[in-house]
Amino acid sequence: MVEASISPDWNGEPSGPAGVLGSPAPSVESQPRFRNIIMRAAGWSMMGYVLLQVLRIASSLILTRLLIPEMFGIMAVATMVQVSVSMLSDLGLRPAAIQSRMGDEQSYLDTAWTLQILHGCLIWFTCVLVAIGIGRAAHYGLFPAGSVYTVPELPEIIMALSFCTVIMGLQSTKLISAFRHLDLGRLTVIEVTAQVISLTVAVLLAWKTGSIWAFVVSTYVSCIVTTVLSHVWLPGVNNSFSWEKEAVRDLIRFGRWIMLSSILTVVAASGDRVFLAGWTSPMMLGLYSLAFNLISMLEGAGGRLFSTVAMPALSKVARERPEQLRGMFLKIRLPFDLVFIGSAGAIFSGGKAIIEFLYDDRYLEAAPIIQILSFSLLTTRFGPLSAIYLAVNEPRNQTILNFVRAISIFVSIPVAYYMFGFYGALWAIALYGLPVFAVIFYFNRRHGLHSLPYEVGVLLAWPVGFLAGTLATLIFERAGSMF
Repeated sequence: MVEASISPDWNGEPSGPAGVLGSPAPSVESQPRFRNIIMRAAGWSMMGYVLLQVLRIASSLILTRLLIPEMFGIMAVATMVQVSVSMLSDLGLRPAAIQSRMGDEQSYLDTAWTLQILHGCLIWFTCVLVAIGIGRAAHYGLFPAGSVYTVPELPEIIMALSFCTVIMGLQSTKLISAFRHLDLGRLTVIEVTAQVISLTVAVLLAWKTGSIWAFVVSTYVSCIVTTVLSHVWLPGVNNSFSWEKEAVRDLIRFGRWIMLSSILTVVAASGDRVFLAGWTSPMMLGLYSLAFNLISMLEGAGGRLFSTVAMPALSKVARERPEQLRGMFLKIRLPFDLVFIGSAGAIFSGGKAIIEFLYDDRYLEAAPIIQILSFSLLTTRFGPLSAIYLAVNEPRNQTILNFVRAISIFVSIPVAYYMFGFYGALWAIALYGLPVFAVIFYFNRRHGLHSLPYEVGVLLAWPVGFLAGTLATLIFERAGSMF
């Protein structure tokens, strides 16, 4: 399902023979039509992502001047809950439909839609209980004074944002079908349209009211626009309520691992803000969130390309030509790894210049934060790449990886904080993915996807990125001194 971003800073089985009986089947990778589909899908996906990031950065620059830093800290916690709910409401429908032999059957999609709606309502109800629990705990003084959890408006903001899960649960499964067939043109238009409208609303309301509720209203706008357009503008049959037992069994068989993986992903992805919200002030958490969001743009780009383009392509290769999977996987990985690792070096050397260029003096303390968090790109690049296990119909591998991540973050961050303070916790956040390496290498070796020379060689992109960032910083400082 198309993601709904809360704020401008925040966003199988073999399918049959591939050739004619009695003649050699052509290579999937060599088929011009297949390559053209992949390239067109990648083009649409990245064009949409770049447009969204430009919009979010531009609106962020405006909002940081209209609102105080503390509001971004409060929204970081509310967003943590909202994003967690969005992930949990997916039920693994997209990867299930992509790899399933029944993924094009309307009864299967209608059953998935029915489950999606029910699950969305259940998750919203759960989040309301969580918000009430936070409010009562703050009332009885169970949180440190001055922490984000003690902000009076936080529970009602969480309850309001969480209702977006109900709206998102109503989205048409035409979205899933479009992803299955790499038909991303209209999906990109829908996403960009929803974000343009919602970001415009956020900026206008922030300008008029100066209220944190500008973010809440803009989130509703994004979810509503996306849901409506998914029904009325995408081609295909409209959904209706259905409950087919075979479809339910197939969804549960595949989706049980996806659901567990999503839960563990939420735990791992939200652990930083869960802890920091109880240890820091809204202002410091706001600075952390701004730095974190700048770093996560790269991870978001990688995740978007891999989930919308690479994963369906690799699924097709795994179904039809499994002997080509390793070569295709390494070929797809290379640009991801080079960009992630090179960007880590560039951001580490140029982090201060990035913050000075984007924000005013109130946000300068975010510079050392973004430099430390740049090292997270060395490990988070494996997050999108782990979708390869969905392509080979091994979703439990991804679940195990997310379990290791969750354990690592909930052990390393508290230990680092109590030993070295706030910046120790930042280093733990940046490097908590290190224990996952051994598990990834084991899985890749088992599936024939491992290459030690490759893993060592791509690390050379870090010093190249560092030099590029240093050069860019010198140019920026020279230009600043001239003007």
